[in-house]
Order: sequence, then structure tokens, then C-alpha cells
Amino acid sequence: MVEGVMPVLRQVRRVSIVLGFGLLGSILPSSLALAALCPAQLATQLNAALDQAPLDTAYTGMMLQTQGQNPRTIYDRNGDRLFTPASNIKLLTTAAAAHQLGGYYRLRTSVYGSPNAEGIAALRVVGRGDPSFSTAQVDNLAQQLAQAGVRQVSRLVIDDSYFPGFATNPTWEWEDAQWAYAAPVNSLILNRNAIALQVAPTQVGNPLSLTWSQLLPAGPLPLANDTATVAAGATVNSLTLWRTGGTPTLRVTGQMAQGSSPQTFNLAVLDPAQQFAAAMEQALRRQSIAVGQTVINQNSVPIAGEELAAVESPEVRDLMRVANRDSDNLYAEALFKTMGVTAGGNITEGDDVAEASQAGGEAVKAALAELGVDTAALRLRDGSGLSRHNLVSPDALVETLQVMTAHPQGQFFRESLAIAGQSGTLSNRLRGTVLEGRLQGKSGALTGNVSLSGYLQPPSYEPLVFTIVINHSNQHASLLRRKIDDMVLLVAQLREGC
Repeated sequence: MVEGVMPVLRQVRRVSIVLGFGLLGSILPSSLALAALCPAQLATQLNAALDQAPLDTAYTGMMLQTQGQNPRTIYDRNGDRLFTPASNIKLLTTAAAAHQLGGYYRLRTSVYGSPNAEGIAALRVVGRGDPSFSTAQVDNLAQQLAQAGVRQVSRLVIDDSYFPGFATNPTWEWEDAQWAYAAPVNSLILNRNAIALQVAPTQVGNPLSLTWSQLLPAGPLPLANDTATVAAGATVNSLTLWRTGGTPTLRVTGQMAQGSSPQTFNLAVLDPAQQFAAAMEQALRRQSIAVGQTVINQNSVPIAGEELAAVESPEVRDLMRVANRDSDNLYAEALFKTMGVTAGGNITEGDDVAEASQAGGEAVKAALAELGVDTAALRLRDGSGLSRHNLVSPDALVETLQVMTAHPQGQFFRESLAIAGQSGTLSNRLRGTVLEGRLQGKSGALTGNVSLSGYLQPPSYEPLVFTIVINHSNQHASLLRRKIDDMVLLVAQLREGC
């Protein structure tokens, strides 16, 4: 826990969102000629919007409060009920990370060993879930080892045990788990545990061309190419890529017309530890370091030997920015699991944590409870929002946003959010409206479930905190987003003194 948080929470000051955002007041379009709306009229109009098609058959929740020491609830619809929040759960993950880990915390990847006089050493590579780790960092480790006098590796241990349990969250849908946005989150992540496949037409009657963006260190994924190139203008069967649970083989079916543009598919790499092991071997050999036996360890054992090489991740405040602004699932899950295995420093490395995601959910709830958020009814199964098993109330989302306005790490939290019409997942939303630059928040979407939460500064009203969650809809996400945007534009019409 960050020192001094609880006393601050008892004295939550009113914080101007304009000041907190920095850029929010920089763009104020001439579309300010909106009809003025008195607070007493707001509920009627919001109810009308939520009660008519296509939202009348969905399950909807909305909470709107003034921001400050004594927040007033302006609107409440099912605020205490539980919803599937989609990526809005990243708000809880990153707020807890800011509180428990702090904005300057880094995730460290280390290599331990004790070379003898001939430069021969048994090495242990220990990963701690750095989501930014790439081939360049592997080469960096190998260079450091060469500089440390390592000339030969008798035994290379790839320690993938820091995040115990499932690399791919068991509550994610298998359809999602195929793709890069649901890549496994293990202790030794390499190149986002993802790879791109380009699919392009060839000659009529021939299979499509399947080309990997790069070579995987442990060798390419096996492909079953059941595709065909058809004549230009012909009706085509859509491309489908899929893997069954028991094989790494990727089956590609469907057709493309000759002359059509290539398509790129970003896929999850389902054997990340093996890929990391192969990459480390290759990096060592590029430094003329011979490698004997290589083993992958997924059982935690005490660390022995001195740290010979290390690479650190960007700071947590930077990881939060990627997680929230870009809605990056990998970064959110790495933070989530890190909290699970460290509990903000209350767990020593090597302590028994049965499953990192389960522990992450408990750690996030504990951190939010320390901040004063009512977490009793919440169910947190992952940190990114891909899991449909997550259950969060609008109340909890708004409470989290409120407490972070006065938290010592709150600036990092607010800076991690997207800005309407300007950045991240909100860069193309509300652009050219009165709310461009005046709404900072987090979007979320799963099939049938769409959400938006954050901070809102109406031109003629005080700063607001809000959440809107739509569940169980049969409409496309693009339509649901437009409905949400219409509602926040309605709120933007609020004015003081009526």
C-alpha cells in the first residue's frame, strides 16, 4: 500500500478535470451552441434513451456523479447491479497497480549463475512477466553474459514459474485464445507471444500464399492450407483460421479473388516458453557462447548464484498507459498477475501462489478495498476484461475513478486514459463535438457488451465521473458505441443554475 493514502481519502478534494487532463481545454469546437439542460431534466431524457429500441431489450447500467469531496449522484440506473464490464475492468487493474506497485515499479528479467575460471556456467533465466520483452532484450542479456565472462553454458534453465498456473486464462473463450489479443501471459513473454500471418492470392486454382511475418525461434507453426485462389469478381468463401485444442497445427480455409489485397492475421503463440528457450539459445550462440542442455522449468525453486545479466521493463506508469489508452490485454494481464504474485510487496518471490490470475483478482480487490471501494460483490477473473466471468458494478467503477482523483499515484492513472477525439481507443470517438478533448476514459467491448467510463467536463457544468455499461445486446458494437456517445453528449448539455 502507498503510504498516506487512507488519510487522503478522508479529505478528497475537488480536482478540476481540466487541470488534470492538461489537454482537455485546448480544443473547444464552436459546436457549443447546444441546448441547455437542467439537472432535473436529465434523468427523464436518459431513461428515454435507455428504454427505447435497441437498448430496451439489453441490460443497462449507468452512474453519473459530480467529482469532488462530496460527490452528488446525478443519475443512477442499476448502479449496484453486476455487469460484465469488458475492458472497463482495466480501470480496476491499473488503479490497483498504481496503488500497490506504484508508478515507478519495473518488471525485471534476470539471468543467474556462477561461471568457473574457464567461463563455464549453469545459467538460470528468470522471467517476471515483462510484456514489452522482445528479441532485442534477449540479445541484450546474451551480450551482458559475454561481458561477464561466460564462454560456455553447461545447462540453460528457462524459468517460467513466476506466474504459476495457466498462461492462457481458462475463463477465456477458445475462439479468442487463437488470436494475438488473447495471447498467453507467462513469465517469459517474447515479442508479445504473437505472430502475424499474411494471406494472399496466387494463380487461379492454386492455394493462397501463407507467409509468416517472422520466423519463430523454435520453428514455424505447422500449417494446413485448405484454401484456393478464384477468379477476380467471383464470389468467395470467407477466410477462416483455427486450431483444435490438441494440436498446434493452424488450419486455413476459404478463398480470395486473384488480384485482391493481402490480409494479415495476428495470432497467439501457444508455446511461449519453448519459443523463449530457442531464442535464448540462438542469442547465446550469436555471442559465440556454446550451449549444452536446455530445460524449461515451471516449478518455483529458490534462486541460486549471482545475477549476471538483467533487463528491466518500462515503469508501471508506462505499462498502465499502454493497457488503458490502447486497451492492451497483454499489458493489463501482466500487471494483474504481477499483483497476484507480489501483493504489493507482501509476498516474497518463491512463496506459494497456486494460480497467478486467481491471486491477481484477490490482490486487486484487496487494493481497491484499501482505497475505500466496495468490492464485496465483485468477481474478477482476469485483468483485461476478456473473461465473461467478470462481474463489476457501475458503483465500483465510479468509486474507483473518484478515489484516484486524490490518490498520490492518481496523475499516472489519469494520464493512462484515452482522450476523446485525440488519443488511444477514443481517438475516433466524439471528434468534432463539444466533448473532443473533454472526456478522458476507458472503452470496452465484447460481443453484446459495450462500456465507457471515465471523467467528463461539460462546458457549462462542474466535472463529472461516469460509467455506462450495456450487456446482453443483440446489436453490433458500433451501434452501441454510438448510443453511448449520444448519452454522454446529452450529459454535456448540463448547465449550472437551473
